Amino acid sequence: MDIWHRLGRIFRISNLGTLIFFLLNIGLILALFCPYGITFESTAPLIISYIVTILISVSPVGEWTLAALAGAQEIKRKDIQIRLVPLLEIVFGQAKKRTPSMVNSIRLKIIHDQSPNAFAIGRRTICVTDGLLKLSDREIMAVFAHEVGHIAYQHSAIQLLIGGGNLFIAGCLLVIKVICWIITALCGLITGIVTRNFFATILATLATSISAGLIWLWTRFCMLFLMWSMRQNEFVADEYAYKLGYGVILANVLDKHMCSVPENGLLKALYSTHPHSDDRVAHLQHLGANYSRY
Repeated sequence: MDIWHRLGRIFRISNLGTLIFFLLNIGLILALFCPYGITFESTAPLIISYIVTILISVSPVGEWTLAALAGAQEIKRKDIQIRLVPLLEIVFGQAKKRTPSMVNSIRLKIIHDQSPNAFAIGRRTICVTDGLLKLSDREIMAVFAHEVGHIAYQHSAIQLLIGGGNLFIAGCLLVIKVICWIITALCGLITGIVTRNFFATILATLATSISAGLIWLWTRFCMLFLMWSMRQNEFVADEYAYKLGYGVILANVLDKHMCSVPENGLLKALYSTHPHSDDRVAHLQHLGANYSRY
């Protein structure tokens, strides 16, 4: 039964956009590198390289690297440890009772930023900012409950998977771009020298720019599905916090301390990683959180 619970947390509607993102990008790579048909000989190097990149990204090395890139550090100050660690242990104990299959421990790291924020990385890391210390204990526990929800549903582990897959795909696209630029430049130069008409060189350069632009558009199109999944997963993590008993407190934090408002414009909203705070508060109220600002 445990394996079905694990799979159920991963294969959710909220993760559908992530799945589509991967399928579209893998389809693009296969189309570019295997234009004459998919065979074992043509796909084996791609598959092996892809798997190796994924394994590295989901390993502790990938988790540590992502935390380092985010500027997260080990908590060295005793007063901060005394303040935060017991609160996380209480929330994690509650989560472990609800989701016994989740990891057995969580690492806590800090980012020196005065705005209150927190986020989960990988399978077992939660990063908090200095600004989070301005909140009350119950408010910090509500934030922890949300982040533990991401870990329980493996949202943050999937992000590592996305990072590894994205790195591989980005590398492939970069190789394609470089090859196109080199071939186009050489062909254009040779054509210009032979015909003494450098207009052909300009056209070749323009064609390369158009191809690069199409690749960029394809990437942005795929990101739409990924961003949709990330926004949906915020609602899932909020619901997890609500089920742990932090619905009202979390709504208060979202409403007053950690407001996330996507930038104006349809495209900017579509590429936002978080829903509007009002939508998240409304979702918590719909679940039954008796919260009101007024």
